[in-house]
Amino acid sequence: MKVTGTVEFVDLEGGIWRLNGDDGKRYTLLGARSDLKSAKGARVEVEGTLDDGFGIAMAGPQLRVARIRKV
Repeated sequence: MKVTGTVEFVDLEGGIWRLNGDDGKRYTLLGARSDLKSAKGARVEVEGTLDDGFGIAMAGPQLRVARIRKV
């Protein structure tokens, strides 16, 4: 799946990366930490797969990042 939105770091439960999607949903991003750090605050397109359920932070569906690019 591909989702476009803005990346943010949320200081919750030790810190999580979140994508505020253009579709109105918020996704907890898993993996690709170094790519996420360089994309903080940027509009991006994330390609990945949805994991079932919510993580510890319960901040939205978990999207496992396969690829991220700035748009």
